[in-house]
Amino acid sequence: MTTFASPRAFAASALTVSALALSAASPALAQAINIGHLADYSGGTSDVGQPYGQGVQDAIAFINKNGGVNGKQIDSDFNEYGYQVPRALAAFKKWVGTNKVVAIQCWGTADTEALVAMVTKEEIPYFSGSYAATLTDPKGKVNEKSERSAPFNFFYGPSYSDAARAMVTWAAADWKAKGGAGKPKWVHMGANHPFPNSPKAAAEAYAKELGFEVLDPITFALTPGDYTAQCLTLKQSGANYAYLGNTAGSNISVLKACETAGVKVQFLGNVWGMDENAAKAAGSAANGVVFPVRTAVTWTGTAPGMTTFKDISKMSDPSGTAYRPVHYMAAICTVMY
Repeated sequence: MTTFASPRAFAASALTVSALALSAASPALAQAINIGHLADYSGGTSDVGQPYGQGVQDAIAFINKNGGVNGKQIDSDFNEYGYQVPRALAAFKKWVGTNKVVAIQCWGTADTEALVAMVTKEEIPYFSGSYAATLTDPKGKVNEKSERSAPFNFFYGPSYSDAARAMVTWAAADWKAKGGAGKPKWVHMGANHPFPNSPKAAAEAYAKELGFEVLDPITFALTPGDYTAQCLTLKQSGANYAYLGNTAGSNISVLKACETAGVKVQFLGNVWGMDENAAKAAGSAANGVVFPVRTAVTWTGTAPGMTTFKDISKMSDPSGTAYRPVHYMAAICTVMY
């Protein structure tokens, strides 16, 4: 499988950064550092939410096992919210009112966008699993399209929009390298939901700028299913490059259905749209899929910090034999950040 890598993650040095940040954020706490942890283990993004959430839990357990932060243990209040915004709002109110958290490890685009004003009001560092460009403006004044200020929202990696533009850049170079004639055709595929829709406008605008013909989007749900109809529509459209905006679970269904339907198109994914587990599940249908990653190596690679990653993994896998996908690694980096 081909991947498009983001800049190297320096996991080894991140431990020190995390300790300093949390220590500075909680001078009044004598016994524990209270944080919230929002995760999706049962909802529409649970296929990637589970390994990410486990990475968060393991990293916190590792920090506590090794003395905590300046001698203080991290008390993480875990909330599995099933990718439902009302449950995320309820969890936030509890964390602010009862737990008095000093930071939150969180997850989805819809809930992060719904919470951003409250997070800003409470001035709580919010480490999101959503990389939506709408959450990157600290003042809400970057340009006329700025929707909100998000000075306390942080995430590990490029925004969905920047990563999608990188996919467009790659596609343009690929078309040229293959000697493609005329305008290549670009199509966005995904659910009608804040997460897959997040980079759509940015990618389409950049595709037009680079000379692509942008086709009407093709909608398919966040959940796995029979997407033969969507694949037939894709085939009839004559698209050359198809961007998959959903998470891996439903993307697998699309890839398999399109392979069966004989669709010949270059698929590109978002950062949550493919991983090692999904590639195995999709089999030959995943061959050649391009997607962005957030670390320079995968679980079996060699890089500074990988020994620490393996030790963190043993928090939930004492045998040390589990293979961890890229999302697990990104979660560790987010916690250490």
